[in-house]
Amino acid sequence: MLHKIDFEEEHVAGFRWEGKFDEKAFKQSLVQFLPELERRSKLNIYAEVVDLTEVEAKALWEGIKFDIKNFNRILKKIDKVAYVTDIGWMRTMAEGIYSIIPGVKFKAFEFKEAEAAKTWIK
Repeated sequence: MLHKIDFEEEHVAGFRWEGKFDEKAFKQSLVQFLPELERRSKLNIYAEVVDLTEVEAKALWEGIKFDIKNFNRILKKIDKVAYVTDIGWMRTMAEGIYSIIPGVKFKAFEFKEAEAAKTWIK
């Protein structure tokens, strides 16, 4: 489930993912994420992933389809992404994805580096 993390900076939206990543949770996360994306002209994203208990392939596919469908809109709005997790394969996957997205600055962090991630994203 996605939880919002409040930042004082208007251009930063923060989120924390905990638990199961299934299709229902993905759809619920869009309800929280899309308004944050829409109300800003530019956006930096701070994202934490903890306690990922289960990942459904269908939910990952839905996420990929959403990103492809909304690629231009996302690309125009998102400037930076700080990704914080101790799950190694998730950091590696995110680094790979963002390495091919032009114009978006991406940096992955472990939880012991969370304060550095918050400073970087601001």
